[in-house]
Amino acid sequence: MSRERSHRGSALGLGLSAVLSWGAGACDVAHDGDGVDDAEFRGQNDAPEYNVGSYNVHLRPSTLFEPTAPGADPDAGRVVFGLAPDLITSDPTGALFQGESAVAAGIIASNGRTCFTCHRGTPHDFGLPAPPLSDTIPLTDPLFTGLHADAQGDVDGLHNLDQLGLFKIRPNRFNVARDPEDPFVQVFGWRKSPAVVNIGFAHGLLTDMRGRTLFETARGAVFSHTQEANVRFDDLYTQQLGDDLAAFLFAQVTDPALLPLRDPQSAEYGALVDDPFATVPVGTKAEKKGKKLFEKLCMACHGTPNVFNDAAYLEPMGHGERPSSFPTWAPAIGRTYDIGVSEANAHGLRFTRQLPDGTFQPIVLPLAAEDGTLVQYEVQLDVGLAATTGRYEDVGRFKVPQLRNVSSHAPYFHDNSIDTLEGVVDYFCSDAYNDSKDGSRYPIHMNGDQRADLVAFLELL
Repeated sequence: MSRERSHRGSALGLGLSAVLSWGAGACDVAHDGDGVDDAEFRGQNDAPEYNVGSYNVHLRPSTLFEPTAPGADPDAGRVVFGLAPDLITSDPTGALFQGESAVAAGIIASNGRTCFTCHRGTPHDFGLPAPPLSDTIPLTDPLFTGLHADAQGDVDGLHNLDQLGLFKIRPNRFNVARDPEDPFVQVFGWRKSPAVVNIGFAHGLLTDMRGRTLFETARGAVFSHTQEANVRFDDLYTQQLGDDLAAFLFAQVTDPALLPLRDPQSAEYGALVDDPFATVPVGTKAEKKGKKLFEKLCMACHGTPNVFNDAAYLEPMGHGERPSSFPTWAPAIGRTYDIGVSEANAHGLRFTRQLPDGTFQPIVLPLAAEDGTLVQYEVQLDVGLAATTGRYEDVGRFKVPQLRNVSSHAPYFHDNSIDTLEGVVDYFCSDAYNDSKDGSRYPIHMNGDQRADLVAFLELL
């Protein structure tokens, strides 16, 4: 069924864009002698609009990030992660979640996977190498031998993991409030394992932004990837383990000069906020021109200074007396976008449910639309955030990734569908993007020279 509906930006939505000083404000780029004249973009992005449904109207740009919990030990977190002190080598000694669980009412048996299995240390910015994965990771590795934990017998599981670098993810798999046959429990996506370097600067986690805090995100990953059953074992993943792991990951950055951005009390904090490019050594003419293009065309979505993920954020309100599992700056709710990647489905991924007899069955989600109607939506693509929110308008929406060291993070997008930065830039100039639900609000058009300049800047990051 068609999802096309008319979406018009409200005055409040346009007002929100006006305060995004790292984003929409960058659209007023004048000629500065570097060969980039604002006239060539005039009319292209003069008044960018944003998806303003529901929670989006309350978002504002922010550099408040999930804090490190008091008493957290980053070195203990490294052990929980499954990484040796060299930050390169696997060490699962203290990273396997197994044993007696009162919550599961039984013994949890590990499949040998750890956090390191899918986030392979500093050589890969805590992500995975480019596929085919078996070119660099032996088939005897827990990444492959533990496949059933994710794919659970799906006929496409091994191919999609090895050849495409994609895991089968069911966002509501461990929601005990829903029946196992509930379509929201059965719906799934094929997702990459993103590089989690600079995760301490994220507003929301996972490719679809369903993760609010690192504790719940990491706990969900442990449930999903390290055991074959559909049982929870919350008592084996304690608050202290989660706090230690977060402390370790929040310290993993592409450039130590970024760390003061996590500390508003730091002497360097203001400089990093005031100059979005303070840590970017722009040098060549192409890089300077690419920087101007980035300011004009990209920063409305990649607006966090010096990190370049999305700066939009909803800071929670309340009486301020929260338990340690709910820190003051969390949950981190940010903005997501549908830029047409799911609809393109470049790999031709299947989204029907595989039944025990080997046949396939469509999954139909009852999604609530903002006009008050209930849409019976047959899943034919990765529905993104809608699998979590149940909102029709969230179909195909995903989070904005950070861009530091982006040249090393290929392939790109949540489904690893584009292999090069040149391909990414071409996509953002294509009809697939410009005609998409959110891309149509913020169209991008560049000639060949401009695309090359933007790539030169992105490679510098």
